[in-house]
Amino acid sequence: MTDTGLLFWVWVDRDSLEDPNRGWVETTPEAHFVLGRGILPRRVVGVDDLGRTAHARVARVDAALWTGGVATWSYEGSDGVLHTATVISRQQERTYS
Repeated sequence: MTDTGLLFWVWVDRDSLEDPNRGWVETTPEAHFVLGRGILPRRVVGVDDLGRTAHARVARVDAALWTGGVATWSYEGSDGVLHTATVISRQQERTYS
């Protein structure tokens, strides 16, 4: 959902969909608008357990990861290992040309 309340769909990894703190719901592409080119979804920025910067897209403004209800998220790294990242900042959705 955009900050203005418009529902859209975008492909996300299964681990993003399965994390209720990110606010994603499974739907069909026909049910909503496609996220337009030039729109960057909101995301949180964090530092993982190895000190690396990590990002996670967040679907809704009422999602716990966005509101601060939770401060960490997990993701599978390119090394095949599950990592935990701690939020250090949030970036609202934005447009670019």
